[in-house]
Amino acid sequence: MIQTIKEGLWKQFGGSIDMVTNAVSAYPESLWNTEKKFFYMSYHVAIFLDYYLTIPAGPLASPLPFTLSETIPADGIDDIVPDRIYSQKEILDYLQASRKKCHDLILGMTEADFAQQWVEVEGNKVMTVFELFLYNMRHVQHHAAQLNMMLRKDTGDAPRWVRAAR
Repeated sequence: MIQTIKEGLWKQFGGSIDMVTNAVSAYPESLWNTEKKFFYMSYHVAIFLDYYLTIPAGPLASPLPFTLSETIPADGIDDIVPDRIYSQKEILDYLQASRKKCHDLILGMTEADFAQQWVEVEGNKVMTVFELFLYNMRHVQHHAAQLNMMLRKDTGDAPRWVRAAR
């Protein structure tokens, strides 16, 4: 049964990551540096996808550096401010690295691994690793929807629904 759960969790979580990746890939490069809200949202989802895949919990870190700031840029969405506007390729590469990390983690988990507690180092979140995967997947899908909404607004089109990861 645990194998069925792991495979189903991966297919749905991977599908959510694929939806974000498709949205980032579809955004016109000509707008990437001018319509910064899309970039900030893409960065946010990439950094938190990776963060919530850090098991056991560790401090918030990223290969695409940021600064914690009380001053949020006009189009920013939180106090995690990227040190620069990273390219679409950099964001896509980060998403792909996290996708592989997610895949390998889920499929390598035992029932005991899923049941262990994940305790946020610099925050107040405490949950089982299994719930953390669901929490992270919901966060990714939430932002996939927002990115697709921005794509429709800015371009009149957005990628289609991804049923499951391959």
